[in-house]
Amino acid sequence: MKKALIFDPYLDTLGGGERYSLTFALGLLSLGYSVEIAWNDHETLRAAEDRFGLDLSKIKINKKAYDLCRTKSAILNRFLFTIKYGLIFWVSDGSLPFLFSKNNLIHFQVPFKTIGGNSFVNKIKTIFIHKFVYNSIFTATVHEKHFPKNKSFILYPPIDTENFESGKKENTILSVARFDSPSHSKRQDILIDAFKFVCKSHPDYQLILAGGSSGESDTLEKLKEKSGSLPIKFVVNPDFNKLKNLYSKAKFFWHAAGFEIDEQDNPEKVEHFGMTTVEAMAAGCVPIVIAKGGQKEIISKGTGFLCSDASEIAANTKSLIKDENLYQIIQKAAIDRSRQYSQSSFFAIQKKLIKN
Repeated sequence: MKKALIFDPYLDTLGGGERYSLTFALGLLSLGYSVEIAWNDHETLRAAEDRFGLDLSKIKINKKAYDLCRTKSAILNRFLFTIKYGLIFWVSDGSLPFLFSKNNLIHFQVPFKTIGGNSFVNKIKTIFIHKFVYNSIFTATVHEKHFPKNKSFILYPPIDTENFESGKKENTILSVARFDSPSHSKRQDILIDAFKFVCKSHPDYQLILAGGSSGESDTLEKLKEKSGSLPIKFVVNPDFNKLKNLYSKAKFFWHAAGFEIDEQDNPEKVEHFGMTTVEAMAAGCVPIVIAKGGQKEIISKGTGFLCSDASEIAANTKSLIKDENLYQIIQKAAIDRSRQYSQSSFFAIQKKLIKN
C-alpha cells in the first residue's frame, strides 16, 4: 500500500487550515494510501474529530516524523526518512523543506510576502517539489512571485456544505472566527461597532460571536468589555454540532478580518480564503464581510455583500432587514454559490492533483 505523510505545524490550533489538512488526509485514504500525521499525541486528533465532525480513526500518528519535521536535520537523514513515502503533504510555515518522496506537495494556507531561508537553497528545494498547493487564487498570486507558475495548483478548502441546513431563522447575526488567531486578527471589535448601528433601529436583533480560544491572550476579555450591555453572546470553542445549529438559525453572517490592512503590503493579515463564510452561506446565512483577500473570490454578485467598514456592514444589513423579498433572493443565491466549494468538489479536484 502507498504511504503518505502529512505535516501541519499548526495542527493543535484546530482552525480552518487544519480541517483542510485532515480532509486532505481522508481524500488520500479514499485513493488507497495509508496516511500518517507527523504529530506527537493522539488527543489532538480526537479533539479535531469533535471540532470538525470528521472520522479520523484510520489515520496514524507518527511521533518520529513529528520530531524530524519540527527540527533542522541533516539532509541525509531527511532523505532517508522521506524517500520511503509515496506522497508528502507539507503545510508551510513560511519556509521550504527538503523533501524526497515520489510526490512532494507544499501547501500554503497563508500568503507569505517573503519566504524564509537562503534564496539559492530554496531554488534547489523547489526542484524536488512537484506542486505548490494554494487555498485561493489570492494566496497563489502572492506566491507566484517566488515560485514557478507551472507548479501552482488551486485547491479551495473543503466545505461540508451538505451537512449545513437552513433552519428556522431568528433575528440573529453570526460571526465565526478564532478569538486568538495565530496568523491574523479576525477584528471582531469592528463587528461590535457595526452592531451598535444595527441595534439603534433593530433592538430585537442579537449578535453571536463564536470561535476558538486557547485562553492565552486577553482578546476575548477585551471584546466582552467592549460589548458592554449590548445583546451580544460569546460562544467559545463550540463543537461542530453547535456550530451547525448556530448557522442554521442565523439570518446574517459577518466577518471583518482584513479591516484596515493593505493586502498588497501585508497579504498574510487578511482572510486567505474564508471557510466559515462558505459554511454560513450553505446554511442560508447572507454573508456581509470585509472585502479583502479570498473573500472576494467567494462572494459573487448577488450572493452577499463586500464592505469596506463597520458602517457599510451595518447599512447593508439594515437594508435587507427592511426588504424580506430581497433577503430571500440573496439567501438562495448564497446557498447555490456555496455548493461550488463542497467537500465532494474538493475530493474530485484533489484526485486530479494526485494523478497530475
